[in-house]
Amino acid sequence: MMKNKVKSKLSFLLTFAIVFGGSGQAVVAKGNNHANQGQHKNFSEQNVKQWLSEYEFYEDTRDAKIYDKVAINELNRLAPVIKDTNAKFDSNALDNLIVEFDKTGDFKQKDMNELDMFEQLINQYEKAVQEEYIKGEVLKSDLLLKIKHRLTVCLWGVVSKNDFNEPTEVLISDILFNFYLSDKIVNKNAIGILTDISEQTDHKGIKAHLNNAVKMSEKANGFLEKDLAIPASKSYQNAYKQVLFGLEKAGYPFNTDFFDSTSDTDGDTITDGMEFLEGMNPFIKDTDGDGLKDNIEYEIKSFISPTKYDTDHNGISDADEDIDEDGLNNKDEQVYQTTLIKKDSDQDSLTDGFEVHQFDSLPNKYDTDSDGLSDGDEYALKTNPNVADSDKDEIIDSQEFHEQSIRKSLPDKSEITSVEVSFSAKDNINKTTRISTNKVNKTTNLYGIIGSPIRINTRSEVDKASIKLTYDETQLGDTLENDLGIIWYNEDEEMFESLNAVLDTSKNTISVETNQLSEYMVVDKTKWLELWSREIDYSRKQGVNETLLRNIATRTGGEYDPAASDKLRDIVFSSDDSGDGEIDPKDSDGDGLYDTYEIVGMKTPYGIIYSNPNMKDTDGDGLTDGQEMGPFKTFTVDIFGVTIHFEGFFPTSFPDRKDSDGDGKFDKEDSRPLYSDLSDLVIYQSDRPEGYDENGNVANDMKTNDYTGDEMTDINWMFRFQLLESYFPGILFDEFETMSTSIFSTGDMEDVVLDMIDHFEEGTGTAYRNQTLTKKASEHETTKAYFEFVKNALVDELKKNGGNLAALQYDKSTKDTNKFYQYIQDNASYPVFHNNSDIIGGLTITVNDTWGNTVSVKDFSVENNHFKGVMHVRLYDHFGLDQPDVEKVYVNLAGFRAWFVLQHYDEYDGKYKPFVSLMEMNIPFEGEL
Repeated sequence: MMKNKVKSKLSFLLTFAIVFGGSGQAVVAKGNNHANQGQHKNFSEQNVKQWLSEYEFYEDTRDAKIYDKVAINELNRLAPVIKDTNAKFDSNALDNLIVEFDKTGDFKQKDMNELDMFEQLINQYEKAVQEEYIKGEVLKSDLLLKIKHRLTVCLWGVVSKNDFNEPTEVLISDILFNFYLSDKIVNKNAIGILTDISEQTDHKGIKAHLNNAVKMSEKANGFLEKDLAIPASKSYQNAYKQVLFGLEKAGYPFNTDFFDSTSDTDGDTITDGMEFLEGMNPFIKDTDGDGLKDNIEYEIKSFISPTKYDTDHNGISDADEDIDEDGLNNKDEQVYQTTLIKKDSDQDSLTDGFEVHQFDSLPNKYDTDSDGLSDGDEYALKTNPNVADSDKDEIIDSQEFHEQSIRKSLPDKSEITSVEVSFSAKDNINKTTRISTNKVNKTTNLYGIIGSPIRINTRSEVDKASIKLTYDETQLGDTLENDLGIIWYNEDEEMFESLNAVLDTSKNTISVETNQLSEYMVVDKTKWLELWSREIDYSRKQGVNETLLRNIATRTGGEYDPAASDKLRDIVFSSDDSGDGEIDPKDSDGDGLYDTYEIVGMKTPYGIIYSNPNMKDTDGDGLTDGQEMGPFKTFTVDIFGVTIHFEGFFPTSFPDRKDSDGDGKFDKEDSRPLYSDLSDLVIYQSDRPEGYDENGNVANDMKTNDYTGDEMTDINWMFRFQLLESYFPGILFDEFETMSTSIFSTGDMEDVVLDMIDHFEEGTGTAYRNQTLTKKASEHETTKAYFEFVKNALVDELKKNGGNLAALQYDKSTKDTNKFYQYIQDNASYPVFHNNSDIIGGLTITVNDTWGNTVSVKDFSVENNHFKGVMHVRLYDHFGLDQPDVEKVYVNLAGFRAWFVLQHYDEYDGKYKPFVSLMEMNIPFEGEL
């Protein structure tokens, strides 16, 4: 809460409460302390002088209309004050206006009193703002300027004849301030346009009008320096008239078609109308003379400006900057026709600078020599990117076989520390081949397995490959190095097969050669053979182990149940069979498994599995034990040189576990119960998390209670207007809301921004969601482009790695070496909302540029080599301001200053908290392995 003290500047002025009318407009009442009246008689004049001495006009401000809209809102707040306090007008000044009104026929003195005249002017002003502006930058005529001149006469007259309290003086001063801003901007814009046009003609009359416009505009500035606001406003009007005369002579009158011209005089691919609108010169290709063509700078105007030689004012021209830090400056990027904001313009895996300065390939062509190999592939294969047949053997490079290898390091403290694959291929196996570990699937629970299964997928043609795995002997547990072996899963035969591996204990490696790439497991050969060789006699029931019965009763029931144990014993000994070699076919629970199988144990590649012969569904997952175990199989197989007669089961799921793969789905609902089809797996997280910067610190625009009043006025002197009003935060919220709805939002987005302001005022700081905001953001062209890019990258990567989604899991500690992560990080452009329609429509003030995003995958499945899932994208931004937000153009708007004060002023003790805005969308994807 605000500290309980009365500000010295307001102690004798604010003697009446702030009254809020039905419209929500704040009315500031006149002070009635007669002893102090007159002390602030020239307050508005002082404010204007302050503005002239301290205000720096920013050259990138082209929108004049927003300042007139602010002035309208403030005039509507002022009018009730003048009416309620019976304020006096300067009769001499009004007499001059009346004469003017009589001449123009706008209205007669006899028809209205002074207040009526003032209100009529406000109505004319509001109408002219709506009708006279073209694109918010220039005016069809001088009518609006003429009305503002009349209003200036009234305002200066009312200030000179009345003693208002300081907030009212501030309000009047801010109205005049916005008059001057809009007048200055429209003249600057119009004079700039006429200057460009005049340089293309020898017509002396045009240049004469231009010179007159410049002189009159400078004259207006001079009047303001002498506190002569009324002649200043008239001079701005006269300056604009001269511009209109010059344009008319040049054949370029301001009308609705002016900025819609589709001509492209300078041939830079930007229409003349758009160049005029954006402050560029449509008659020359490089408006700012920095060496970069307008169209190149305009395409990335968020980074550099086509109207500024040195956009960031760091002493380096835009042409000599290297925005994307790819080793190629912007001017050279223009020469090579590459993208200034992407390190790898042609997506060949080589940065633009590397291609130009080191590899001598074209940075804008994927395959410089058109031999079928990308430049990146040529670099990896050590071939010449400029010659189709590097070794001159009459076989082009893309048809040659190249010996290659790729290597993947596995996490620390893993039994298997690295995998290296080598084979000869025509293409670059670094792009076609992926090595990944399967965290949970049907092979991870194999009996005797060492570490995680290794899956190797490739799109290259493979004749023979060498696989070398490095192990950490300290992580082998009770397994001896000499007992290590390799098996693989033959998917066609649905069988595990052993491979002839070469073990090198001096180097801690085990290697195999194979003619196809699949999934490989390192196992303890002794344990593996012991399991597969074990014989289980299901025909003998004598001497059944009581401990085994107890364990089964405990395992299948959770806690030991004596009654269940007795029932099991009855089942075991109920048969009349005397052990003559026949298997008792009794199936007490009707689950498709003989009781003796369930009691004695069923041999599987995963070990011996037991189930309850008295329960059809031992684990209660909705599948019978027989469905989960599958049929009893017998076959003969050679494993590690040993011929084994196998009798047992190859289960599709485990009857003693409801969720065999631990992915959160019961086996009955899981289409692949031995494969963990990961849900909500995060695959990408931008550098800046929600509420924090890339270094883990609280983001500046999420901070509150961190500025004193003096520190705010150090940013800009105009903050003292809102600091005076801060005693009544309702006024600040009114300014914030009025600005947001009247200038920066339309339609449903007006309700959104008001709802966000309400959430800000509540001060909870909790995350914010709004369906309208989400829909608006998801339909934006930059959002759609981002979604499409990430989705395509995800599908392509899954195709390469055999659908192993787990391999794409985001890990902050390894993101710098994660190719998938780096590809998105280097090449994807986050959604941004700051074009003209966004500014007017509401996306800019509610979101602007997204702070970051998280991408996860849910509902992922693979069936018959077809995979599908849903990509969940969580976009987020901060509804808050930091200092850069109010250091330039937006500081001129009272609503932005009010927002900043509410959030950061230490007198409020953090009462009004910024928050994270969330926009979440689901994007389906699918593909073929």
